[in-house]
Amino acid sequence: MKRATIAIDGASKGNPGPAGIGILISDESGNVLKSVGEHIGQATNNFAEYTAFIRGLELALDMGFSHVVVNTDSELLAKQINGHYRVKSPDISPLFDCALDLMGKFKTVRVNHVTRDKNKQADKLASQAASVRTTLELEDLSSVALAKEEAPAPEVKTIKRLSVRTSSRMQFLDITSQVQDAVKESGLSDGVCIVFVPHTTAGITINENADPDVTRDIIDTLERLVPRKGDYRHTEGNADSHVKASLMGFSVDVMVENGRLVLGAWQAIYFCEFDGPRTRQVLVRVG
Repeated sequence: MKRATIAIDGASKGNPGPAGIGILISDESGNVLKSVGEHIGQATNNFAEYTAFIRGLELALDMGFSHVVVNTDSELLAKQINGHYRVKSPDISPLFDCALDLMGKFKTVRVNHVTRDKNKQADKLASQAASVRTTLELEDLSSVALAKEEAPAPEVKTIKRLSVRTSSRMQFLDITSQVQDAVKESGLSDGVCIVFVPHTTAGITINENADPDVTRDIIDTLERLVPRKGDYRHTEGNADSHVKASLMGFSVDVMVENGRLVLGAWQAIYFCEFDGPRTRQVLVRVG
């Protein structure tokens, strides 16, 4: 049984304002295995706290942990996750659903509220990430001040997390406008936008947005090629979803010119759900 402790924090300079998250994952002996500070664009403190929680769970899953203890200095998040408070904010509700979905993938999850003085490292990561607008490992933080002095301006590389709620098992959702909003928020004029789906039963693609029959044809073709029921070794009932997602792909790169996504007249970016309905995450990196 692999057990981990996850320390998380979210910070917003203005609430809402430039926001960052901080995460430290430690093993049973207290050794820090992973530390991340990540800028998430404009957000509230509560949104940043939930984003840190979700990101921490995703990282722990990727690292193979089955039992986790999450420490947060957000009393609101801890009480909402533990069922003591209801989630009323429409902006937080999709994140709450996503968090519960991720928690269900572990054998055990315990969420503790800790005082801020016991969460200093995660707090520092989140605060630094909110300020420097980039993604940092813990060992990078000591060089932030020096880098600011030596470089005329930091490179803008913003990671924004979009929450996507699907309503059926297989569904294509046009997320072009949300991605464009992330590009606008980043302030980038020219560069590249990377859209990534951190799930194994969902994908991303670019295709026609004028005729809805195009996406229906893609779904129907995938159903014929990879039927839901078949001679699969994976026995969780969604083996076909994994195959379909792999065929579709998990990321797309789109050029940015004059602050706008460079897409054809009939092109759109589609989130591809193959195991819904669920609340999903889409990562958008602009730089």
